[in-house]
Amino acid sequence: MANKMTVLGIAAAQGALLFPFRRRLVGNIEPRGVFHTRNEEQWKLNFGDIPFLKSIKEYKGVNPDIIIGSPSCGHSSNFSYSRKKTLGKPREDKTLNLYLNAIEQFLPKIFLLENLPKLLDLIPFEEWEKKLSKYHLIPHCHSVFEFGNSQKSRKRLILVGIRHDSGVDYHHFERLFKVSEPFLVKDIGKMINNDLNFREDDDKKLAMYHYADKSKSTLTVKQVKKLWNTEFKDEFKWPMKGTKMKTLPGVYRNRPNAYPLTLRPSNRQFNPNGLPMGIEEYRIIMGFPRNFKIYFDNSNKTYWLNKARNTLSKGSVYEVGIWFKKCIKNQN
Repeated sequence: MANKMTVLGIAAAQGALLFPFRRRLVGNIEPRGVFHTRNEEQWKLNFGDIPFLKSIKEYKGVNPDIIIGSPSCGHSSNFSYSRKKTLGKPREDKTLNLYLNAIEQFLPKIFLLENLPKLLDLIPFEEWEKKLSKYHLIPHCHSVFEFGNSQKSRKRLILVGIRHDSGVDYHHFERLFKVSEPFLVKDIGKMINNDLNFREDDDKKLAMYHYADKSKSTLTVKQVKKLWNTEFKDEFKWPMKGTKMKTLPGVYRNRPNAYPLTLRPSNRQFNPNGLPMGIEEYRIIMGFPRNFKIYFDNSNKTYWLNKARNTLSKGSVYEVGIWFKKCIKNQN
Protein backbone atom coordinates (compact mmCIF):
# COMPACT_ATOMS: atom_id res chain seq x y z
CA MET A 1 0.00 0.00 0.00
CA ALA A 2 2.80 2.44 0.91
CA ASN A 3 4.34 2.01 -2.56
CA LYS A 4 1.10 3.02 -4.30
CA MET A 5 0.00 6.00 -2.22
CA THR A 6 0.93 9.55 -3.22
CA VAL A 7 2.30 11.87 -0.51
CA LEU A 8 2.10 15.66 -0.19
CA GLY A 9 3.99 17.70 2.37
CA ILE A 10 2.19 20.64 3.97
CA ALA A 11 4.52 22.80 6.07
CA ALA A 12 6.91 19.84 6.09
CA ALA A 13 10.07 21.96 6.40
CA GLN A 14 13.03 20.49 4.48
CA GLY A 15 11.58 17.01 4.40
CA ALA A 16 12.62 15.02 7.48
CA LEU A 17 9.25 13.24 7.40
CA LEU A 18 9.07 13.20 3.59
CA PHE A 19 12.44 11.63 2.77
CA PRO A 20 11.26 8.05 3.47
CA PHE A 21 8.40 8.67 0.98
CA ARG A 22 10.40 10.52 -1.68
CA ARG A 23 9.56 8.03 -4.45
CA ARG A 24 5.84 8.77 -3.99
CA LEU A 25 6.20 12.44 -3.07
CA VAL A 26 4.28 14.88 -5.28
CA GLY A 27 5.34 18.12 -3.59
CA ASN A 28 5.88 20.11 -0.41
CA ILE A 29 4.02 23.36 0.25
CA GLU A 30 6.20 25.26 2.71
CA PRO A 31 5.42 28.97 3.27
CA ARG A 32 8.12 29.62 5.91
CA GLY A 33 11.04 31.54 4.47
CA VAL A 34 13.57 30.00 6.85
CA PHE A 35 13.43 26.76 4.82
CA HIS A 36 13.91 28.40 1.42
CA THR A 37 16.98 29.71 -0.40
CA ARG A 38 17.25 31.62 -3.68
CA ASN A 39 17.87 28.54 -5.81
CA GLU A 40 16.44 25.95 -3.37
CA GLU A 41 19.85 24.27 -3.19
CA GLN A 42 19.09 22.28 -0.04
CA TRP A 43 15.75 20.93 -1.24
CA LYS A 44 17.02 19.93 -4.69
CA LEU A 45 19.95 18.04 -3.18
CA ASN A 46 17.57 15.47 -1.66
CA PHE A 47 14.37 15.79 -3.69
CA GLY A 48 15.48 16.89 -7.17
CA ASP A 49 12.66 18.39 -9.24
CA ILE A 50 9.82 17.53 -6.86
CA PRO A 51 7.90 20.83 -6.41
CA PHE A 52 8.90 22.87 -3.35
CA LEU A 53 6.27 25.60 -3.21
CA LYS A 54 5.49 28.58 -0.99
CA SER A 55 1.74 28.69 -1.62
CA ILE A 56 -0.97 26.07 -2.00
CA LYS A 57 -2.24 28.08 -5.00
CA GLU A 58 0.91 27.01 -6.88
CA TYR A 59 0.18 23.30 -6.46
CA LYS A 60 -1.17 21.70 -9.66
CA GLY A 61 -0.64 18.05 -8.78
CA VAL A 62 -2.89 15.14 -7.91
CA ASN A 63 -5.05 14.83 -4.84
CA PRO A 64 -2.68 13.07 -2.41
CA ASP A 65 -3.48 9.90 -0.50
CA ILE A 66 -1.31 11.03 2.42
CA ILE A 67 -0.53 14.47 3.87
CA ILE A 68 2.43 14.95 6.19
CA GLY A 69 3.55 18.12 7.96
CA SER A 70 5.18 19.90 10.87
CA PRO A 71 3.43 23.27 11.26
CA SER A 72 5.08 25.90 13.44
CA CYS A 73 5.31 24.89 17.09
CA GLY A 74 6.84 28.03 18.64
CA HIS A 75 3.43 29.02 19.99
CA SER A 76 3.48 25.99 22.29
CA SER A 77 7.18 25.88 23.09
CA ASN A 78 8.36 25.98 26.70
CA PHE A 79 11.49 27.78 25.52
CA SER A 80 9.33 30.45 23.87
CA TYR A 81 7.23 30.71 27.03
CA SER A 82 10.32 31.26 29.18
CA ARG A 83 11.20 34.31 27.08
CA LYS A 84 7.74 35.81 26.51
CA LYS A 85 5.98 34.63 29.70
CA THR A 86 2.94 33.88 27.56
CA LEU A 87 1.85 31.23 25.11
CA GLY A 88 0.82 32.08 21.57
CA LYS A 89 -2.42 31.50 19.71
CA PRO A 90 -2.09 28.41 17.52
CA ARG A 91 -5.55 28.98 15.99
CA GLU A 92 -4.04 32.04 14.31
CA ASP A 93 -0.89 30.28 13.11
CA LYS A 94 -0.66 30.45 9.31
CA THR A 95 1.07 27.09 8.86
CA LEU A 96 -1.35 25.22 11.13
CA ASN A 97 -4.30 26.74 9.29
CA LEU A 98 -2.67 25.89 5.95
CA TYR A 99 -2.32 22.29 7.11
CA LEU A 100 -5.93 21.99 8.32
CA ASN A 101 -7.30 23.67 5.19
CA ALA A 102 -5.31 21.23 3.05
CA ILE A 103 -6.88 18.29 4.92
CA GLU A 104 -10.34 19.70 4.20
CA GLN A 105 -9.48 20.45 0.56
CA PHE A 106 -7.79 17.17 -0.40
CA LEU A 107 -9.41 14.74 2.09
CA PRO A 108 -6.40 12.37 2.14
CA LYS A 109 -6.84 8.82 3.34
CA ILE A 110 -4.17 9.33 6.01
CA PHE A 111 -2.44 12.32 7.55
CA LEU A 112 0.32 12.87 10.07
CA LEU A 113 0.81 16.13 11.96
CA GLU A 114 3.95 16.62 14.07
CA ASN A 115 4.09 19.31 16.77
CA LEU A 116 4.58 19.85 20.49
CA PRO A 117 2.33 18.13 23.08
CA LYS A 118 1.28 21.52 24.47
CA LEU A 119 -0.77 22.03 21.29
CA LEU A 120 -3.42 19.69 22.73
CA ASP A 121 -3.69 21.93 25.80
CA LEU A 122 -4.11 25.04 23.68
CA ILE A 123 -6.58 23.32 21.33
CA PRO A 124 -8.35 20.49 23.23
CA PHE A 125 -8.61 17.09 21.57
CA GLU A 126 -12.41 17.36 21.42
CA GLU A 127 -12.01 20.40 19.18
CA TRP A 128 -9.73 18.44 16.85
CA GLU A 129 -12.31 15.62 16.65
CA LYS A 130 -15.03 18.12 15.74
CA LYS A 131 -12.85 19.90 13.16
CA LEU A 132 -11.69 16.63 11.59
CA SER A 133 -14.89 14.63 11.99
CA LYS A 134 -14.25 12.55 8.85
CA TYR A 135 -11.18 11.02 10.54
CA HIS A 136 -10.34 8.61 13.31
CA LEU A 137 -7.65 10.49 15.27
CA ILE A 138 -4.75 8.83 17.08
CA PRO A 139 -2.64 11.17 19.24
CA HIS A 140 0.80 10.15 20.52
CA CYS A 141 2.46 12.47 23.05
CA HIS A 142 5.81 10.93 23.89
CA SER A 143 9.53 11.40 23.86
CA VAL A 144 11.02 10.70 20.42
CA PHE A 145 13.03 8.06 22.29
CA GLU A 146 9.96 5.83 21.84
CA PHE A 147 10.54 5.94 18.07
CA GLY A 148 14.24 5.13 18.44
CA ASN A 149 15.74 8.64 18.43
CA SER A 150 18.36 9.37 21.09
CA GLN A 151 17.02 12.74 22.32
CA LYS A 152 15.18 11.40 25.34
CA SER A 153 14.24 14.92 26.43
CA ARG A 154 12.60 15.81 23.07
CA LYS A 155 8.85 15.33 23.54
CA ARG A 156 6.52 15.62 20.55
CA LEU A 157 2.91 15.26 19.52
CA ILE A 158 2.31 12.91 16.60
CA LEU A 159 -1.31 13.14 15.49
CA VAL A 160 -2.37 10.54 12.93
CA GLY A 161 -5.70 10.75 11.14
CA ILE A 162 -7.33 7.88 9.23
CA ARG A 163 -10.35 8.76 7.06
CA HIS A 164 -13.32 6.67 8.14
CA ASP A 165 -14.13 5.41 4.63
CA SER A 166 -10.51 4.88 3.52
CA GLY A 167 -10.34 1.15 4.15
CA VAL A 168 -7.15 1.73 6.19
CA ASP A 169 -6.94 -0.12 9.50
CA TYR A 170 -6.16 2.52 12.12
CA HIS A 171 -5.07 -0.10 14.67
CA HIS A 172 -1.66 -0.32 12.96
CA PHE A 173 -0.93 3.28 14.03
CA GLU A 174 -1.81 2.86 17.70
CA ARG A 175 1.41 1.16 18.77
CA LEU A 176 4.73 2.96 19.09
CA PHE A 177 7.93 1.04 18.41
CA LYS A 178 11.59 1.85 17.94
CA VAL A 179 12.83 1.85 14.35
CA SER A 180 16.46 2.26 15.47
CA GLU A 181 18.50 1.91 18.64
CA PRO A 182 19.17 5.09 20.67
CA PHE A 183 22.81 5.88 21.41
CA LEU A 184 24.87 7.87 23.91
CA VAL A 185 26.79 11.04 23.09
CA LYS A 186 30.11 9.18 23.26
CA ASP A 187 28.94 6.93 20.40
CA ILE A 188 28.55 9.82 17.93
CA GLY A 189 32.27 9.80 17.16
CA LYS A 190 31.96 6.30 15.65
CA MET A 191 29.34 7.50 13.14
CA ILE A 192 30.65 10.92 12.18
CA ASN A 193 32.22 12.02 8.90
CA ASN A 194 34.62 14.70 10.11
CA ASP A 195 35.06 16.08 6.59
CA LEU A 196 31.40 17.10 6.60
CA ASN A 197 31.17 18.24 10.23
CA PHE A 198 31.20 21.96 9.43
CA ARG A 199 31.10 24.43 12.33
CA GLU A 200 32.16 27.96 13.21
CA ASP A 201 35.83 28.97 13.01
CA ASP A 202 37.79 29.49 16.23
CA ASP A 203 37.67 33.29 15.91
CA LYS A 204 33.89 33.44 15.39
CA LYS A 205 32.18 35.40 18.18
CA LEU A 206 29.22 33.77 19.89
CA ALA A 207 26.38 35.47 21.78
CA MET A 208 27.94 34.46 25.10
CA TYR A 209 29.99 36.16 27.79
CA HIS A 210 31.59 35.40 31.15
CA TYR A 211 29.27 36.23 34.03
CA ALA A 212 32.08 38.11 35.83
CA ASP A 213 32.74 40.37 32.84
CA LYS A 214 30.74 43.55 33.51
CA SER A 215 31.31 44.75 29.94
CA LYS A 216 29.63 41.56 28.68
CA SER A 217 32.18 41.19 25.90
CA THR A 218 31.22 38.42 23.52
CA LEU A 219 33.50 35.42 23.45
CA THR A 220 35.02 33.60 20.49
CA VAL A 221 34.61 29.88 19.88
CA LYS A 222 38.19 29.38 21.05
CA GLN A 223 37.59 31.32 24.29
CA VAL A 224 34.36 29.46 25.01
CA LYS A 225 36.06 26.11 24.46
CA LYS A 226 38.83 27.08 26.87
CA LEU A 227 36.33 28.04 29.58
CA TRP A 228 34.36 24.81 29.14
CA ASN A 229 37.60 22.87 29.66
CA THR A 230 39.07 24.91 32.54
CA GLU A 231 36.94 27.11 34.80
CA PHE A 232 33.67 25.50 33.72
CA LYS A 233 34.99 21.94 33.27
CA ASP A 234 32.42 20.52 35.72
CA GLU A 235 29.53 22.49 34.22
CA PHE A 236 27.13 21.32 31.53
CA LYS A 237 25.08 24.51 31.42
CA TRP A 238 26.70 27.93 30.97
CA PRO A 239 26.85 29.45 34.48
CA MET A 240 25.61 32.99 35.18
CA LYS A 241 26.56 33.38 38.84
CA GLY A 242 25.47 36.55 40.57
CA THR A 243 22.74 37.27 38.00
CA LYS A 244 18.99 36.65 37.94
CA MET A 245 19.65 33.74 35.59
CA LYS A 246 21.46 30.77 37.09
CA THR A 247 22.46 29.64 33.61
CA LEU A 248 22.34 31.14 30.12
CA PRO A 249 19.06 29.94 28.51
CA GLY A 250 19.39 27.49 25.64
CA VAL A 251 23.13 26.92 26.18
CA TYR A 252 24.38 23.49 27.17
CA ARG A 253 27.16 20.96 26.68
CA ASN A 254 26.34 17.30 26.07
CA ARG A 255 27.67 14.70 28.51
CA PRO A 256 29.57 11.76 26.99
CA ASN A 257 27.74 9.08 28.98
CA ALA A 258 24.26 10.56 28.54
CA TYR A 259 21.76 10.75 25.74
CA PRO A 260 21.97 13.90 23.58
CA LEU A 261 19.90 16.83 24.80
CA THR A 262 17.22 18.43 22.63
CA LEU A 263 18.72 20.13 19.59
CA ARG A 264 17.69 23.60 18.44
CA PRO A 265 19.01 25.58 15.45
CA SER A 266 21.72 27.35 17.43
CA ASN A 267 25.52 27.63 17.57
CA ARG A 268 25.39 27.64 21.38
CA GLN A 269 24.91 23.92 21.89
CA PHE A 270 28.21 22.20 22.51
CA ASN A 271 29.78 18.77 22.31
CA PRO A 272 31.73 17.34 25.27
CA ASN A 273 34.94 18.92 23.94
CA GLY A 274 33.46 22.40 24.29
CA LEU A 275 32.96 23.11 20.57
CA PRO A 276 29.67 24.13 18.92
CA MET A 277 28.11 20.99 17.52
CA GLY A 278 28.83 20.64 13.82
CA ILE A 279 26.48 19.71 11.00
CA GLU A 280 27.34 16.00 11.09
CA GLU A 281 26.63 15.89 14.82
CA TYR A 282 23.24 17.47 14.13
CA ARG A 283 22.49 14.98 11.36
CA ILE A 284 23.34 11.99 13.52
CA ILE A 285 21.44 13.20 16.61
CA MET A 286 18.31 13.98 14.55
CA GLY A 287 18.44 10.45 13.11
CA PHE A 288 19.04 11.30 9.44
CA PRO A 289 20.76 8.65 7.29
CA ARG A 290 24.00 9.35 5.42
CA ASN A 291 22.18 9.66 2.10
CA PHE A 292 20.25 12.70 3.35
CA LYS A 293 22.59 15.40 2.05
CA ILE A 294 23.25 18.84 3.51
CA TYR A 295 24.12 21.66 1.14
CA PHE A 296 27.10 23.75 2.25
CA ASP A 297 29.07 26.58 0.66
CA ASN A 298 32.14 27.59 2.65
CA SER A 299 32.28 31.00 0.93
CA ASN A 300 29.19 32.03 2.93
CA LYS A 301 29.79 29.94 6.00
CA THR A 302 27.55 31.61 8.59
CA TYR A 303 24.54 31.63 6.26
CA TRP A 304 24.81 27.97 5.32
CA LEU A 305 25.52 26.85 8.88
CA ASN A 306 22.28 28.54 9.94
CA LYS A 307 20.39 26.95 7.05
CA ALA A 308 21.83 23.53 7.83
CA ARG A 309 20.90 23.69 11.51
CA ASN A 310 17.37 24.78 10.61
CA THR A 311 17.10 21.99 8.03
CA LEU A 312 18.16 19.35 10.53
CA SER A 313 16.64 20.44 13.85
CA LYS A 314 13.63 22.66 13.13
CA GLY A 315 10.97 20.00 12.79
CA SER A 316 10.66 16.28 13.24
CA VAL A 317 13.30 13.68 13.93
CA TYR A 318 13.78 11.25 11.04
CA GLU A 319 12.65 8.15 12.95
CA VAL A 320 9.02 9.35 13.09
CA GLY A 321 8.79 9.19 9.29
CA ILE A 322 10.21 5.66 9.24
CA TRP A 323 7.76 4.58 11.95
CA PHE A 324 4.86 6.06 9.95
CA LYS A 325 5.94 4.31 6.76
CA LYS A 326 6.21 0.96 8.57
CA CYS A 327 2.70 1.43 9.99
CA ILE A 328 1.38 1.95 6.45
CA LYS A 329 3.30 -1.05 5.12
CA ASN A 330 1.75 -3.21 7.83
CA GLN A 331 -1.60 -2.77 6.05
CA ASN A 332 -0.45 -5.27 3.41
